[in-house]
Amino acid sequence: MIHEITMLLGSIWLQFQHIGQYWALGLVAGSLVSVFLSEKVAKRMVALASGSFWLLPLCIAAALGIVSPLCMYGTVPIIAAFGRKGVPQHLLAAFMISSILLNPNIFFFTFALGANIALMRLALCFMSGVLAGSLVLLFFRNKALFSLERFAQAECKQKKTFFLDLFKAFRITAPYLLIGITLAAWFERYVPPELIAGMFGAKRGLGVLFATVISIPLYVCGGGTIPLVRAWMHTGMGTGDAMAFLLAGPAVKINNLSAVKMILGGKHFMLYLVYNIVFAILVGWAIEFFLSRM
Repeated sequence: MIHEITMLLGSIWLQFQHIGQYWALGLVAGSLVSVFLSEKVAKRMVALASGSFWLLPLCIAAALGIVSPLCMYGTVPIIAAFGRKGVPQHLLAAFMISSILLNPNIFFFTFALGANIALMRLALCFMSGVLAGSLVLLFFRNKALFSLERFAQAECKQKKTFFLDLFKAFRITAPYLLIGITLAAWFERYVPPELIAGMFGAKRGLGVLFATVISIPLYVCGGGTIPLVRAWMHTGMGTGDAMAFLLAGPAVKINNLSAVKMILGGKHFMLYLVYNIVFAILVGWAIEFFLSRM
């Protein structure tokens, strides 16, 4: 028993050695953006309302969503404030979707899976935001998508500093990181690699569907899931499967869902779910298709 615990602890430490540097880099990058760039992000979003060409403002809104370091509950009052200031709802949708799917912290942490995965995730989260905004512009041009009347503008009563923000990010993410690397170490020691190969590697199309489904209960924190995905990819998970998991997970994360439902309402909330799940599945299938032809 003691031997097994010692071996498991050794595996946990090895997992941390592999990805700890990316987690630390993500914490620092996210806090720098949060403290020094968040106000500029807000001002730029308001300025986009006067844009004349629809695609460029959408691209900027999606990019600003990715740069935004806020969680969804921090994004809700910002979206409400932008909406009251007249920012068009298609720009709000692009900002919201890309902000949910990725932030600077998680982007840098994703490099633990490889630079190609991190950059692919960045590009796809940006594309998802732009596509969502385009669909809102097309189908909700004269209809209300967001329900923002009940939200009052949130005011920050404490001045943010870099070290306070860094400590807050550490306090929030560290427990999930520990859970993630512990599960990954357990997975690596006790789950046969051929089982993972059977779930993901043998049937690529079904692997994408399976990855999307398991993201619903397993994607609790973006940082905590990176070790799991890394372990799965080493034992047979395909790139398309991993990307489907990484795209669907943030969108269907429970605390994000409750925040999104507050600003969309029941009917439009279902559209949000369908959009993100279908996008993740189609992207996963497309990646697996093109990789199989290379």
